[in-house]
Amino acid sequence: MISGESVEKACSEVGGYTDEQLAAEFERFFRAQPAICEFIVELTQESGQKIQELSLFLSYMVFKTVETSGSTPTVQPDEIEAAYRETESWMTQMSEAETGDMRDAISKSLQRDTEPHLLQYVISELNEPMEDGEDLNDEDKGEVFFVLKTVITSLCTQEEKP
Repeated sequence: MISGESVEKACSEVGGYTDEQLAAEFERFFRAQPAICEFIVELTQESGQKIQELSLFLSYMVFKTVETSGSTPTVQPDEIEAAYRETESWMTQMSEAETGDMRDAISKSLQRDTEPHLLQYVISELNEPMEDGEDLNDEDKGEVFFVLKTVITSLCTQEEKP
C-alpha cells in the first residue's frame, strides 16, 4: 500500500520541478507507461483538452508516487482493460447505493480499497479550484475520477505482482 508520506514526497518533488524538468518527466512517463497514456487519451479525447490534461497529469502523479514507493513495471493493455472493468463494477456499486447510503458505501469502499491515500489525493485535487479559475462540473470530476481509479488499480496491481 502507498503511504500518505509517499504521496506527499512525490507532490513535493514534482512541485519543485522546472517546466523543462516536468516536460522531461512527462516524456519519461509516456515511454514507461504507453498503455496507460493511450488509455487516457482514448477515453478522454471527446472530453476536451482540460479533462485530458488533468487526467494525464494526475496519472503522472500516481505513477510518480508508486515509483517513489518501489519499482513500477510497465502496465500492459490487457491489465489496464481488467482495471477498467473493475472500476466500472465499482462505479456501478456506488451508483446503486441509495442517496443516504452513498457516504457509507464510499467510506466502506475506501476502507477496503488497497490505495486509499492515492484515492484521497485524487479527490482532493479534483476539489481544488482550477488554475484558470474555472472549476470542473460534477460530471467532469466523475470522468477524471473514473480514469484515475482505473490507473491506480492497474499500477497498484502491478506493484503487488512478484
